Amino acid sequence: MKALVTGAAGFIGSHVVRALLARGASVVAFDRPGADGRNLAGLPVAVVHGDVRRADDVRAALRGVTHVFHLAAVFSLDPRDAAKMMDVNVLGTENVLARARELGGCRVVHTSSIARFGGQGLSRRATEESPFRLGPTLDAYSWSKNEAHEVALAAARRGQDVVITAPCGPLGPGDVGPTPTGRLLLTALAMPISALPHTVTTFADVRDMAEAHVLAAERGQAGESYLLGHEDWGTLDLARAAQRARGRSRPVVRVPLVAASAAAWALAAWTARSGEPPLFTPESIRISRLGLRADCSKSTRALGVRYRPVARALEDALDWFDREGYAARASARRSPIARTAPPSDMKTASATSA
Repeated sequence: MKALVTGAAGFIGSHVVRALLARGASVVAFDRPGADGRNLAGLPVAVVHGDVRRADDVRAALRGVTHVFHLAAVFSLDPRDAAKMMDVNVLGTENVLARARELGGCRVVHTSSIARFGGQGLSRRATEESPFRLGPTLDAYSWSKNEAHEVALAAARRGQDVVITAPCGPLGPGDVGPTPTGRLLLTALAMPISALPHTVTTFADVRDMAEAHVLAAERGQAGESYLLGHEDWGTLDLARAAQRARGRSRPVVRVPLVAASAAAWALAAWTARSGEPPLFTPESIRISRLGLRADCSKSTRALGVRYRPVARALEDALDWFDREGYAARASARRSPIARTAPPSDMKTASATSA
């Protein structure tokens, strides 16, 4: 197998690269120029820089490829990035699929998101048959991932060999962004008090999600979607677990969603002035009301995915943050909205907790 992985330097993408290498595959790692490449350091891959929206860039990267894993996407909590998310996430998917069709016989694994299926209510689990429910939240990322999902599904219905994975919340090492979940963990360790809105998301180890992508390429049916996740965790539970893992015991306070919504508007105004990413936004609070729980049994039944305990993934994530200096920077700044990594407005590996 020779595989092209877009968004290869990202959180899930880099683990897909590793899962492919473990099977002896030849890998072309495609990412934007200037992407944080530490997750690919030392790996025997051909690194190619380009733009998923540009036909020539993708066409050149596809030479000799038998499988495409399309994970590249923009994720941002900044509403000013809404047009960019629609552009890259939707038009980029259209371009990658079109170029793969030119090859003929190339299987594509498209990475969708829980954002496409979640939001069915706090007491209900999403399935692969669930309709898109996050539209009323006005979350631009959710809208873009839904549109990209429909593009991939339409291509499969026209006969293209496309399989769709939909990760829920990934946890584990390599969270370079970091994701909102990663920032939550770092905040819980850095702040004397963690005040958080409550919601529940289905999580899984990012390495198991990556393995699921490869299993989807091997065993998945064209046109089918597979939600990837394992255990339900609340935001407060994650914060407390992070503290226990580091031998700490600090207050973790549940903020009513009404109060959190008001705070989110204040944070949005501060973000507009400072450029710093907030821990939560008015859109993410609306998502919190709807929940992101999912029934992911189809991935275990049809693909044979085996999931390890999420608590282990959380500890491995904290170890990685320690090694990379994220925890020290967060503690030094003691800010719930502090940037804990080098500035980046482009994030690959589209699955996050939102």
